[in-house]
Amino acid sequence: VGCGSMRRLLLFGVGLGLSSGKISDGQVHLSSQDTEKYLTKFSFSPREEGHINITFHVTERDYFDRHQHLLTLCLYSDADWPKFRKAMDKGSLCAERQKLATWSAKVQPEQAHAQASRHDWSYAGKLSAPKGRAHYWYAVLMDCYLEEYDAHPPPMSYRLVFLNGNSHLPADESGMLMVNTVALVTMLCYGLIYFLSLYSQFHAQKQYHLITVVFAAAYLLQVGSVLCEISHLRAFANDGKGLRWRHTWLALDFASGLLQSVSELIISVLLIALAFGWTLGLKSQQPLAGLAGYLLEGLHRPARLFRGLKSPSVWLLLGIGGSQFLLQVVGRRYEEDFNHFHDHESWPGKALLGIRLGLCLVFGLALRRSLRLERQLEIASFLRRLCAYGVSWFLCLPLLVLIASVLPPYRRHQWVAGGSILLQAVALALLSRLFLSSSEFYSISSLAHLGFSLESAGMASASRVRGKLCVD
Repeated sequence: VGCGSMRRLLLFGVGLGLSSGKISDGQVHLSSQDTEKYLTKFSFSPREEGHINITFHVTERDYFDRHQHLLTLCLYSDADWPKFRKAMDKGSLCAERQKLATWSAKVQPEQAHAQASRHDWSYAGKLSAPKGRAHYWYAVLMDCYLEEYDAHPPPMSYRLVFLNGNSHLPADESGMLMVNTVALVTMLCYGLIYFLSLYSQFHAQKQYHLITVVFAAAYLLQVGSVLCEISHLRAFANDGKGLRWRHTWLALDFASGLLQSVSELIISVLLIALAFGWTLGLKSQQPLAGLAGYLLEGLHRPARLFRGLKSPSVWLLLGIGGSQFLLQVVGRRYEEDFNHFHDHESWPGKALLGIRLGLCLVFGLALRRSLRLERQLEIASFLRRLCAYGVSWFLCLPLLVLIASVLPPYRRHQWVAGGSILLQAVALALLSRLFLSSSEFYSISSLAHLGFSLESAGMASASRVRGKLCVD
């Protein structure tokens, strides 16, 4: 790759300081002690021409203070970045680390320029990316001359605009808009047909079951999640910022992750309730003993959740949901870390996986109890299939994350984010089949008796829905 391409690509990276969106505004404060600053990582496409425009601004005083500064933008490829990190850990001079850069370019104004340009300067250019595959590049702004004297220059503000072709989306987001669009269209079409079928059942029976209401909530939340992500990605491609908290109060990127998290929690609760024998009239529906029974009564018998805050299970679910919310918030801080490529590589992301595995454990224990107590062949057969389906659903996301760890960095986000969306859509489609009158589960569960003798929801103020909403 030629020096011209190197220089342009370096400048391409500098503006990525505070966002993974490809317009970036930030501030860098270098000194004798801190001669360099990691800005961000970025993946660019080998099939598109890159366009870069970066501007610097110094407010307080002249950054260059009559010294021969060497303000340089260095870009390290995903092959050279480990060498830079090793040099940092061992201890080395700024100039030695600069020599390890895959590309480098001097990004300060020419001395011949007017004095005003020493407070505001810019660079614009194009780049031709290496062919073959996308790469991650790590941008570092350096001024090795600062090691020569006791230097305390003023902070620099910068703004970078850069494009993959005509799009602000980096290569690791390639295809994600299509994946989300296909998922949304498929879920809307399937949901329309499915819920019309459910409405036909309701029209005939004049009753609906709580289990279908819970499922519908999970389905609609997932549709909302995908719609929010599409809105964010479209904005991202157009303006390089997207709909993130750092840029707007309409943070649909965060809302997408939150809605999917709630949808997944609802599915987890639904699977655990089915594992305990909800709607099947099993002996395992007898109350659990001890602290576990106290905390899990609402998962064991979901009608108890209508007691509101008087139910320990409501507090348990609020605690889990609140923890997931806080972990989602904290996890956003790690989006630009050089060693994080998707939401589950940071400790908040791993904690979210831990919650999922904990719920999987509860699901397994509930199924084990039900299979031990029940002897009806049809129900035992269903529970074994539920075990295979449920355990697969709980473990698929951790497995996606595990596989991502051995994939090239630029593929990890696509694999985990795209895989989790498709996984959730397929899970909802498979789960939906249980509640149609043609399913085996329907025939062995209390759903087959809707309209006859099911108990209405146990709420003191629920007389207006008596005979409509049914629970076991």
